[in-house]
Amino acid sequence: MFNGKRHPADMGAVEVERFLTYLANDRHVSSSTQNQALSAILFLYRDVLALDLPWLDGFERSKKPKRLPVVLTPLEVQALLRVNHPPHRNRWV
Repeated sequence: MFNGKRHPADMGAVEVERFLTYLANDRHVSSSTQNQALSAILFLYRDVLALDLPWLDGFERSKKPKRLPVVLTPLEVQALLRVNHPPHRNRWV
């Protein structure tokens, strides 16, 4: 267990933030897994333990990093077309 056998009611923002940071940095989980862990913690505190969590109201959820698509440059396309033997011909022309 990450925090030993301490009761969740005895923990606060520091422990929750440390756990979510541990998931991201040490365990290298995805942003969706980190958000799922945060949702589980919120459910535990709010619905199971009926504890108010004002320190989690402003907590930002992890965001999936934006990725640019891999695109070939015009020179790379020309190189690919040059090595295509026999030369590409349109069958319908």
